[in-house]
Amino acid sequence: MTTLRNQNLVCPHCQNRMYVIEVMSFIVRNSECFSDGKIINSPSRNINPNILICNICYKTFWKNDALSDEVNYDDFSEELLGANTIIDLFPRFEIDSKVKIVKYYSNLLNEGFANTVEKNIYIRIEIWRTLNDSIRYDESLKGEVNDSLFKKNLKKLIEIFEPINEEQILLVAEMYRELGAFKKASYLLESIKEIKQTSTFIQIENAIKSKQSKVFKI
Repeated sequence: MTTLRNQNLVCPHCQNRMYVIEVMSFIVRNSECFSDGKIINSPSRNINPNILICNICYKTFWKNDALSDEVNYDDFSEELLGANTIIDLFPRFEIDSKVKIVKYYSNLLNEGFANTVEKNIYIRIEIWRTLNDSIRYDESLKGEVNDSLFKKNLKKLIEIFEPINEEQILLVAEMYRELGAFKKASYLLESIKEIKQTSTFIQIENAIKSKQSKVFKI
């Protein structure tokens, strides 16, 4: 059963009132997991995006910066309009949507939109995984992937990402693997003990040993 809830928002730029639908729970028929940590569910859902766009001034904001103290209404006939998301700007059916999304995220970084390390990490992970989508399932977009941007973004992500558990250490090892820095990736794996027998660890370790640098399905 899918459970939804409205969250009221106030645009930090123009004070426009709007809402966003928060997905509390939903049924997943099946899912695919990938080495970069991305999970693709069926049915596909853009669950609780952290970055939203005002439907009046069209400026971008962080959802947590716009949460309203007003009562959240469950009545979807409420006069407020819903906030937009980046996916709304660049629908999935457009052939170059992922390229546009990456450019949009990159512009946000250049404009200082990510004013904390955590926000910077969030956007850079989104860029990483979106660029990987061209390898993951959109074969037609392979020629659009900017290898220089991919490497630059991933190097910066490694620089600012400080893992706090073994799952995150494994994620950093995956970043190094995708950069082709196999020795550094292998070195990180040596510090992992508790999740050493998991399928994800074993498959990433094997990919490092065979010097494969592309994202793959777990």
